[in-house]
Amino acid sequence: MNSIFRCLLSHFALCLFSCSVLAQNESETEEIIVNQILDESEVDAGLSDYAEALSQYLKRPLDLNQVTAADLNQLIFLSPFQVQQILLHREKAGPFISTLELQAIPSINLETLERLLPFVRVNENLLDGDGHWRELLKDPGGSWMMTYSRGLQVPRGYEIADPKRSRYLGSPDRIINRIRWNARKKLKVSLNMKKDAGEPFSIKGKRMGFDYYSGSILINKLGPFEQIVVGDYLLQFGQGLSLWNGSVVGRSASVANIMQQGLGIRPHTGMMESKFMRGLAIRIKRKSFELSPFFSYNNLSASLNTEGKEPFVERINYSGLHRTPTEWKNRKRLDQMVYGIQVGYVNERFKVGANLLNTQFSLPLKLNTKAHSRYRFEGQNLQNVSAYYQYNLYNMLLFGESAHSIGSGWAHNHGLIAALGRKFSASISYRDYAKDYHAFFAQSLQAQSHLSNEKAWSLGFAFQPNRKIEWMNSIDYVKFPWMKFRTKEASYSFQGRIQISYIWYKKGHLRLRYQYKFFQENYRATQKGPIAVADVARQQARLIFLYKLNNSVQIGHQMEVKEFHKSNLGKKHGFMAYQDLIWNKPTWRMGGNLRLAYFNAESYESRLYAYERDVLYGFSFPSYFRKGFRAYLNQKIRPIKGIDIWLRYALTHYLGQMQIGSGLDQISGNIKSDIKLQIRYSW
Repeated sequence: MNSIFRCLLSHFALCLFSCSVLAQNESETEEIIVNQILDESEVDAGLSDYAEALSQYLKRPLDLNQVTAADLNQLIFLSPFQVQQILLHREKAGPFISTLELQAIPSINLETLERLLPFVRVNENLLDGDGHWRELLKDPGGSWMMTYSRGLQVPRGYEIADPKRSRYLGSPDRIINRIRWNARKKLKVSLNMKKDAGEPFSIKGKRMGFDYYSGSILINKLGPFEQIVVGDYLLQFGQGLSLWNGSVVGRSASVANIMQQGLGIRPHTGMMESKFMRGLAIRIKRKSFELSPFFSYNNLSASLNTEGKEPFVERINYSGLHRTPTEWKNRKRLDQMVYGIQVGYVNERFKVGANLLNTQFSLPLKLNTKAHSRYRFEGQNLQNVSAYYQYNLYNMLLFGESAHSIGSGWAHNHGLIAALGRKFSASISYRDYAKDYHAFFAQSLQAQSHLSNEKAWSLGFAFQPNRKIEWMNSIDYVKFPWMKFRTKEASYSFQGRIQISYIWYKKGHLRLRYQYKFFQENYRATQKGPIAVADVARQQARLIFLYKLNNSVQIGHQMEVKEFHKSNLGKKHGFMAYQDLIWNKPTWRMGGNLRLAYFNAESYESRLYAYERDVLYGFSFPSYFRKGFRAYLNQKIRPIKGIDIWLRYALTHYLGQMQIGSGLDQISGNIKSDIKLQIRYSW
């Protein structure tokens, strides 16, 4: 009877959703990742790693009746609580009959359901699973993709010919090559080559080629090994207090944004040129136990102080840019060796693990050259150890991690996420990062770029009266016991967020987001105040509307206002509004989008950010500063099977400006434009 009832429920659901679920294209996959981002100003180049991984699941969806928590965690738009709810539903109700059963899970609303369906299926084709290596290698797949871009107005840094002056050594062209080859899920090979704008292909007559090369080989399920990665890879364990490479996503307004879901070992396929591992990582799994030893040896760009008897490192450059003579001189001057091990025990409800790693440099580091950086790391060797856990109890999810940098401080992050009935959910977490805690690969819930010197409480609350409406709230109160960058004494901050969403299934959404942030920082050099630091308040309100007019055309609109107020400085305002037109015509083998935007930001502090649809894996988040208009056109075509071409042109017209930018990036005039061309061949 239970199976008959569930089958009838599935057929009833199919009647409600008269249109079959269409597979999301790769551009829509990128928008899923963007929706997880709360602050666009903190985005880095590592997002393409996640986009490429999701694209693989579009081609070969996960089987709901075989999937594990580790598999579902790869779908980064799912919260840890939603992952547990899906597995709990399968445990109680038995195997899934249809993917539309997911709508019966209380924590999955219409928007999440729409995102999830293309990535999962029931009764996955057995040929996509394990098979004999000889059979898998008979039918491999792969792709080659080249992306070219450049600005049409040439900055002054390219026009300087004097070899004694700072200048850009290369051309304004930016070139990226990506090569991929895979044998289903067993074997994946990737190779990246990149030249940033201003970087040379050769210098002083020596041919150097691309500035950045990256590659990896991933082997799944080979004998006793669950995973083997040779080359460049990422490690993500626990809450990120000691070992987390790559971007941190999931900081949306959701109550689950306080928790990170470690994805374990992953090949590094993105364009992030630093803070990744280069070497070998292995994952061994025996029933519920896992063991992951790793080794990495990499070269970093660093500024050295050579005035004393022995040279030491004053600063490590993580940008990956080597355009000027100084940047080129500092390229690969520091060797970094990292090795360690992760051990863990995992079942459907409980996860516990520990990390142990050693980081060693070829030269001593003295990064505590400023008053606010007094407690930064100094030396050549650093050992980190941490322990983490995750426990699902009924409708509650407990999690946490504690970490220690041997010889110095501790870091703690612990929290709870709970479903309070079918309509309410809440979260709470506490973190305490000592001012002398050191970790070179730590990324977690934090208010600063370095994970140290803060104590904070985070609270979240969500109310979902029905599947179409969602109201989410979160607050974050942080104390900084020691001075920090641009703040010469102990201080505190408070941040609150509210987001209300109305969702049309397969049609679009209407979303209103408000953020308020209070913090303290130094007065400007020309100012004096009655107290040592100034109070700063920042308010932002954003209205987003996206609606599909038909199967081929959708429209989008966003409007945002911002107010920045600092003691003895007055208020500065920013405003931005844009209109999008998005089209996709599979029968014509083409799709694209057009945007027209107006912005007016009175100061740099009141600048605004907005996501722009770009070429594949482009992830563009330009800042809207000063006053003017911006427009861009993005077009994709598929002339023949296996070949995709993207073309993009963007232009910004600043009103009342005689020049744009400063230093080597200064441009004469008030117009800035750029072009992009991307070609992909797939087989």
